[in-house]
Amino acid sequence: MGASAECLSGAKGGARGLRREMRAILNWRGSAARGCARRSGKGVMTTPGPQRRKVGVSSGTLKSAPPSTEEWVDQWTELADRTAEDPLALPLVQQRKRVVIVRHGQSTWNVQGRMQGSTDNAELTQKGKGQAQVTKKLLESASFGTSFVSPLKRAQTTAEIVWSGSAEKPEVLSSLREIDLYSYQGSLKSDAEKSDPQMYTLWKNHPAQFEIDGHFPVRELWHRASRIWQKVLNSASTNILVVAHNAINQALVCTSIGLPVDYFRRLTQSNGAVTVVDFIPSASSRVPKVVIDRLNQAPSTPSWAKHSEKQRGTKFVLIRHASTDSTDAGRVLGTLDENCNKKGKKQVQKICGFLKDLRVDKVISSPTKRGVQTGYELAKSQTHKDVEVALKEELLNIDMGEWQGKSAQSVRGQPPPRDAETLESLWTRTGTAWQDIIQQSAMDEDKCVVVVAHAAVHAALICHALELSPESTSLFRLYPGSISVVDFPQGVLNGPGNVVCTNSMSHLEEVTSITDYE
Repeated sequence: MGASAECLSGAKGGARGLRREMRAILNWRGSAARGCARRSGKGVMTTPGPQRRKVGVSSGTLKSAPPSTEEWVDQWTELADRTAEDPLALPLVQQRKRVVIVRHGQSTWNVQGRMQGSTDNAELTQKGKGQAQVTKKLLESASFGTSFVSPLKRAQTTAEIVWSGSAEKPEVLSSLREIDLYSYQGSLKSDAEKSDPQMYTLWKNHPAQFEIDGHFPVRELWHRASRIWQKVLNSASTNILVVAHNAINQALVCTSIGLPVDYFRRLTQSNGAVTVVDFIPSASSRVPKVVIDRLNQAPSTPSWAKHSEKQRGTKFVLIRHASTDSTDAGRVLGTLDENCNKKGKKQVQKICGFLKDLRVDKVISSPTKRGVQTGYELAKSQTHKDVEVALKEELLNIDMGEWQGKSAQSVRGQPPPRDAETLESLWTRTGTAWQDIIQQSAMDEDKCVVVVAHAAVHAALICHALELSPESTSLFRLYPGSISVVDFPQGVLNGPGNVVCTNSMSHLEEVTSITDYE
């Protein structure tokens, strides 16, 4: 079975696990990155053409090269790391490693709607500095043996805020710069769209096929990210911090779990947000086992947690049921039924408060007590209308057979018992449930649907949304009371789902560490 006992039971997902986890996203003393030499300049286009046009301020230029070709030249050219070759495989790891990936805070060019790329013109806004301060608080008790930062000042300023008070400096990796967008860099998105609508549509809708100035930016980015992993995972540290940018962070996450370039923009990275990835030695594989502990945990109340009249598509908010005595004790629950405990009821209250402005259209829940109690309280807390709660049998937790009631630690690493439900069975029924849920939401023209279920079930739903395989369910760790979000920005019938976040727990306000392991 692809899902681990840890994921299926939520062992250590309770108070003890959450405290350990925040000590874990966090047991470090980082450092300020200062005085990094930076070069920038204004680019000049020398030859007009459909893919060679000056659309804004860039930090490079097209340079003629005989006999009749052109080469883009900027401060990064000498690194010779721009290749559209396939990504490299992850290196072997000899011990478990945790990598915490942070995106810089909001920049001036984020606000202006400019394509930043690998230029170094943008500064952090006051909001961006505030986001970095919140990220600093999130990471204040964490312990990192090694830190890496992009050479661009918007990332470096973020690092300076996060690591203020520490004399130790991170290592600057030029390969951590943002995606190279060549002559698109510096242009307003609106101007680029007006200048060449067909080209801009290709960039927005099919970025893996997008070519500019003789380069395929996303393909180059994927290869560059794979080279970064060679450096990061070969460091001696077990807890590693990376501060960089939206696109390169996406590429790092995707290449770590083997997703191709077509997944660009499908795993969101917000300003100041934290993503945590675990790499675990594998005796049966030439590459480490990878688990996403959390994806894109925002430093403040995220936009998805509030209703917006501008929202065009549909979002699905996946809430793992709140804590029970068994989840707190680290026991495998499976299909055993249990009420939320005192801590779980407090978690439910916090979930309701966090989502009070969301305007949920409907709640769909597993029929277990812990699921129903979580779902019904959320529905009752909504004030814009009476929210329907529907129970769905296909959302029941996976049956773990004779393991149920046992300590998850005692069975970890063992093959599941013969009387347990198979991964294929879980995959089939959750696939049916997911199709039913999204099709009904399209018919009802829903904007926001909440699904309350279990770790294994939600991991499967996320994988269905991403069109992954059953074995991929082990990629996602989900704790009691955590929230994951899948968004269909154009509607469920008009494009694939994007994963906005997984295992987000900032709403629970339970201090844990990001560098402790489960």
